[in-house]
Amino acid sequence: MITLDDLYSLIESTFDFLLVVDNNEKIHYVSPLMKYACSSRNADIIGKHLSGILDDSSIESVRYAMKRVSLGDRGVLAVFSTGAADSVPTPMKVAYTSSVTGGFYLIFGRQADSLRKMDDWEKEERVKELSCLYAVAEWIEASKTIKDFFTKLPPFLAQGMQYPEEAIVYSVYQGAEYGQEPSGEYIGVLLYINDEVRGEIRVGYLNDERDLLPEEWKMMKQIGRMLSLALERKELSESIAMKQAEEEEFTERLKELEERIANRETELDSQKQKLRTVDSYLSRVNETMDESSRRFETMFKAIPDQVLMIDLNWNVIMSNRDSIQPGSKCYQACFDIDTPCADCRLSRIVKHKTPITVTIRNDDRFLEVHALPVFNKDEEVEGILEFYRDVTLEKTYEQQLQQADKLASLGQLVSGIGHEINNPNQFIRGNIKIVKQALTDMLPIVDEYQRNHPDLKIARLKYSFFREHIMTLVDDMGHGSERIKGIVEGLRGFARKDEGLLVDNVDINTLLTAVQRLVQNEVHKHGEMTLQLSEDVKQFPGNSQKIEQVLVNLIVNAAQAIPDDTKGLITVSSSMDKDIVVVEVQDNGKGMDEKTQRQIFDPFFTTKRAKGGTGLGLAIAYRIMEEHGGSISVTSKPGSGTRFTIRIPVAVSKESGS
Repeated sequence: MITLDDLYSLIESTFDFLLVVDNNEKIHYVSPLMKYACSSRNADIIGKHLSGILDDSSIESVRYAMKRVSLGDRGVLAVFSTGAADSVPTPMKVAYTSSVTGGFYLIFGRQADSLRKMDDWEKEERVKELSCLYAVAEWIEASKTIKDFFTKLPPFLAQGMQYPEEAIVYSVYQGAEYGQEPSGEYIGVLLYINDEVRGEIRVGYLNDERDLLPEEWKMMKQIGRMLSLALERKELSESIAMKQAEEEEFTERLKELEERIANRETELDSQKQKLRTVDSYLSRVNETMDESSRRFETMFKAIPDQVLMIDLNWNVIMSNRDSIQPGSKCYQACFDIDTPCADCRLSRIVKHKTPITVTIRNDDRFLEVHALPVFNKDEEVEGILEFYRDVTLEKTYEQQLQQADKLASLGQLVSGIGHEINNPNQFIRGNIKIVKQALTDMLPIVDEYQRNHPDLKIARLKYSFFREHIMTLVDDMGHGSERIKGIVEGLRGFARKDEGLLVDNVDINTLLTAVQRLVQNEVHKHGEMTLQLSEDVKQFPGNSQKIEQVLVNLIVNAAQAIPDDTKGLITVSSSMDKDIVVVEVQDNGKGMDEKTQRQIFDPFFTTKRAKGGTGLGLAIAYRIMEEHGGSISVTSKPGSGTRFTIRIPVAVSKESGS
């Protein structure tokens, strides 16, 4: 088996220089002559790193050769040169061998022959390198365009290679490719323009077995730097030339535009003169139109009813109300809703092309809407004109008239029913007195009989119980008949036809007592009613029937405002505030919010529409109080009940009394 020492001895017998390094470039063996060449002072270099004894260019060449032999190449050369000043570059062969402890690189060569051959070889390579650099630089200046330069670059670069006839040059610049791309190993240099990579040049051989020397790498790097600077200048030159061409073109166009502008100015002067004549005429026409427009706008604004002109998209074109802006949707501006009305007049007129007059309700107002079609020249509807007239007052009078008619009919019915009830009740009242007197005379006799007959029963009741309660029962019957009489008289008085004059001396306490009997049945469904009447309340001139109507309305409303799960209590009080008669109706019902309080006196506003409410009761009460020179007010909070207060002066003004 051949050992490493045997291999070293064999090589040293033929070659003067031998240096052995491992995969980490650590020196394991050096021949005496090599040791002297690396260190003139005979310093020990075993164990040192290869980069510690070679200069930069030599270590690059040796590493490149080590890489190639590790891949299986043979006959690979490297330039060996130390960092000493008197060091002479020496070509060395590089080989690779493996052992049980790992791989080793063998760097060996001859001294005498190498020195002489290296000197000639280096001179020859230097001449080729300089010739190539000069040819490339000359071609850069001679080429007209960058494309022309890269297209004809290969022969200039090939002459600097070791085997020019087999060299392949491939270039990429700004996305354009030139030449044939090497299939094997190649030397690649990047081209930088303003510190930005713009392209690359790759040089290789057709024969993949050809070696690329370190000197060729060095030459290509120099050419790459030179080309980067030259291409940057060439791009700048082409850019300047392009700018100059653009400037010349711009100058020509500017001259052309100046001529066109001059001609156009002449034409414009002529047109201006014509326009002045037309403008003078239009000014006179415009003044006439402005005056007509102002007259029309004044007349349009003076129309008392609200007027809208609306296009087919429900947009307001014009209006005689400042609160309605042109461009807004008619249904939003008039009714504060987000979609067209259910009975949209526009849709109906577009379909039938005829005017429409309808009465609609908006919150608590009644509006009579008269809609007319607006036609274009083709007799097609292009919009409508709507007139809105507020007929709430007319509707109020109409419903009041209907209500009065109903009350008149009800009065006749009540008067007849009262008469029919009053006749039998007169018999009851008269007979009760006789029955009571008869019982007063008979009971002592029955008492005597009961003492002898203790088990006596009358009407299946023990006599003692009968004797104790019979007179109470008779008295209750008498009180009941009297109450029937009072209710009938109250109904007949309430239904009595009234002329509406303020000619009665009204005793408010008497009216409240009568009203209590009238509404007792309705109030009893919801709670209890108490009267707190002041004895010093004065009479005042007025209309008893109208005041009674107001009181009935307030007390019935109070009873109906009490929730089903609440024990209702209605307190009605009378008092004097100087010369003002004050009546308060207080309940413990559900109360009202501020919005409802602001609307309760408006005609047709009601919170009981589902239960048949008309919304007229409080509106009528408010007018009756105005007729008497008085007032009606409300105080309420949700969940805390409501208090209505009416104030009537003792002395009514002549205007109110009429």
